[in-house]
Amino acid sequence: MSGAVAPDLIQPVVGFRKWRVVRDHLTSPYIPLRWDEPVIEARCFPANRSLMFGAGWLEEPHAAPHPHCQCGVYAWHRLPPFAAIPDPDRAFGVVALTGRIEVHEDGMRAERAAIRALGYAPNLGARHRETMRSIAAGLGVELVTEDSLPEAARHFGGPVPAELLPAAA
Repeated sequence: MSGAVAPDLIQPVVGFRKWRVVRDHLTSPYIPLRWDEPVIEARCFPANRSLMFGAGWLEEPHAAPHPHCQCGVYAWHRLPPFAAIPDPDRAFGVVALTGRIEVHEDGMRAERAAIRALGYAPNLGARHRETMRSIAAGLGVELVTEDSLPEAARHFGGPVPAELLPAAA
């Protein structure tokens, strides 16, 4: 996985994330991390080292993200396509990334992420919308339809500048 460290930028870098919805809160989809606050600081959790049999994870303590580890708060450059089968236990949103950022072809890993907007899927019904409304209110973030997330993102920062994106492999 090739990456580049972005230089200091004037505005936050905006990306898109996916979470799991567990009862009344968001969690990371792959590690046991609740997103109870609108801002998350990345850490390399010792439990991560057992993921994928430890491949890609550093053993020694370090600041996240690290160029030789897979740690950091993940975000995509673009909103990924939605699954053909709706999943009421997932949520997509906009995050503003700050601090150190490892830039990769399809996304990035950051030191810090602030949730700026959450999306709800209108086709999942009123219960899903109310759950997402409650989560967004608790975090103090905007709630929009999922397909409006790219437009909402423009209000919170900008994408990684094109000249800092790695060339496609």
